[in-house]
Amino acid sequence: MTRLKQNYFLSKGTLLAMLLLCFFTNVRAQNNQDKEGISHKIKGVEQINPTTVQLIFTDNQRLSIDFYGENIFRAFEDTSGGIIRKPESKPPADILVNNPRKIVGSLKVNDDADRVTIASGRVTIDIDKNTSLFKVINNVTQKVVLETLKPIEFGKGKVTLILKENPQEYYYGGGVQNGRFSHRGKSIAIENQNSWTDGGVASPTPFFWSTNGYGIMWYTFEQGKYDFGATKAGEVILSHNTDYFDVFFMVDTAAANLLQDFYQLTGNPVLLPKFAFYEGHLNAYNRDYWKHDTTGILFEDGMHYKESQKDNGGIKESLNGEKNNYQFSARAVIDRYATNDMPLGWILPNDGYGAGYGQTSTLDSNIANLKSFGDYARKHGVQIGLWTQSDLHPKPGVSALLQRDIVKEVRDAGVRVLKTDVAWVGAGYSFGLNGVSDVGHIVPYYGNDSRPFIISLD
Repeated sequence: MTRLKQNYFLSKGTLLAMLLLCFFTNVRAQNNQDKEGISHKIKGVEQINPTTVQLIFTDNQRLSIDFYGENIFRAFEDTSGGIIRKPESKPPADILVNNPRKIVGSLKVNDDADRVTIASGRVTIDIDKNTSLFKVINNVTQKVVLETLKPIEFGKGKVTLILKENPQEYYYGGGVQNGRFSHRGKSIAIENQNSWTDGGVASPTPFFWSTNGYGIMWYTFEQGKYDFGATKAGEVILSHNTDYFDVFFMVDTAAANLLQDFYQLTGNPVLLPKFAFYEGHLNAYNRDYWKHDTTGILFEDGMHYKESQKDNGGIKESLNGEKNNYQFSARAVIDRYATNDMPLGWILPNDGYGAGYGQTSTLDSNIANLKSFGDYARKHGVQIGLWTQSDLHPKPGVSALLQRDIVKEVRDAGVRVLKTDVAWVGAGYSFGLNGVSDVGHIVPYYGNDSRPFIISLD
């Protein structure tokens, strides 16, 4: 090949490379422009009702800002055009209480050339019309408590909010994050991992609060991840596996106040009954067999016994010792606590698969057996509870041993503790929330206004 041809092809190759570079640079610039929200400008603002203001973008998308009080507001945007709504779940469940709103008062809305400000008596939201970035200001302290670094990012099945992390700012919350409580420099999963060991998550909550003076609750049942500077110092990256943005923002001056804001939306925290502050005993006393074994446990009769869940020819246990098996009964457990001067507050006598609480052929006679045990326990200052292996309402086809009737258990037998599991918790999320809510209504209604005491997981 001649030098002329070499130069010709080299020139064409260089030109093609330069053209491709320019093309991809332009595409990247356009993508960055989209990511930075420059092509997603705010063109208008309108107050559509006494508590709600909508921002209208140049692409006709709308972001709703709805105040639930002077210091709590909800931000909602659905790029597919959906209107503000509660999150869907299967089965359906409610995250908010029936009346989560407080008086808002008048809102002040200013629409200037480059900025929109929306202000209640306690909070101002300052939004840049060109970038859609916003700041939230506490009007009482005149402090910027929250600031976005990028516009809300809508990905495929994922929405992300990126906030500025301030020096000496710390973060708490996320539900039961085992072994962790302060999250600065770390990331946490907002998902039920069915794990109770260090680092696992058993009962997640899409809420956290910051020492800078704000709290955030993502209004969703979907899984998420909260990154508090773990990936990049100075950035708080919050995301959930959803296709629209729906978040509550709370602004307040102290941790207790921020938690109270959260309770305004979701309900007050549990206040346990007095007996729940004492030790509880959970075990199965209507299932196992005890047989003489010199390597076993020493009992009151001076002999050693070993336990088996299968019939090994030994003595079967019971709740009340009604079959000449008192030392293997649940009543004997209550006696042992008293003998050893150990105050006992409550006992679950069926905490084991296949245990049940009676050995007769009908549900009603088994409930009578449970009531007999409950009467004995209460006479000794101990309340009784049950573990839930199966549905708690009568169900066809279930044997008398495992058949349940929560109303009769609470109303007739005096059950005051419920440990929800399996059939009432399932995978968690809305399923578990409904189970706990069901028990929370049944116990006071059928239990003479008793305070609910529910042990749950997931």
